[in-house]
Amino acid sequence: MRKILGVVLLGLAAVAAVGATFLPFSELLIRLAPGQAQTAYVTSGWSTHFGGTADEHGPLFGIPIVVMAAVVLVGVRWRKVAFAGAAGLAGVTGMLFVYLLNAISFHQEGNIAIDPALEAGFGNGIWVLISAVVLAFGAVVVHPDD
Repeated sequence: MRKILGVVLLGLAAVAAVGATFLPFSELLIRLAPGQAQTAYVTSGWSTHFGGTADEHGPLFGIPIVVMAAVVLVGVRWRKVAFAGAAGLAGVTGMLFVYLLNAISFHQEGNIAIDPALEAGFGNGIWVLISAVVLAFGAVVVHPDD
C-alpha cells in the first residue's frame, strides 16, 4: 500500500510541477497612461505576455522545474532520489518565490509612478508549484525503503 501511495504522490507532484509552469506565476495590472485601461503583464514558466504581446526573450523558469519533476519521477524506484528531487524542486520553488516576492513588492510599493492603481500579485502557478513540493515530500515520507 505504501508503494502505491508513494508512486501516486510522486506522479502527482511531477504532473503538478510541470503543469504549474504553464500557469501564471505572477500577474501585474498596469496603466501606461492616465485614462487608459490597465494592461496585464503575466509571467509563466515559459513566457511573459504584456497585453497581447509575447516577449520573445521570455523567462525559462520552466526548465529547472521540469528537470526536478523528472528527478522526482525517477524517485519512484529509489527513496534517496525521490528525496533529492523533492529537495531540488523545493529549492527551485523557493528561489522563484523569493524572486517574484521581490518583484511584486517593488511594484506594490509605488516604485512605478506611472500608475498609482497598479496591482501586482502571485498567479495560480506558484501555488500549484508549492503544492507539488508538499506532495513530493509527502511521497518521500511514505516511500518504502528499498
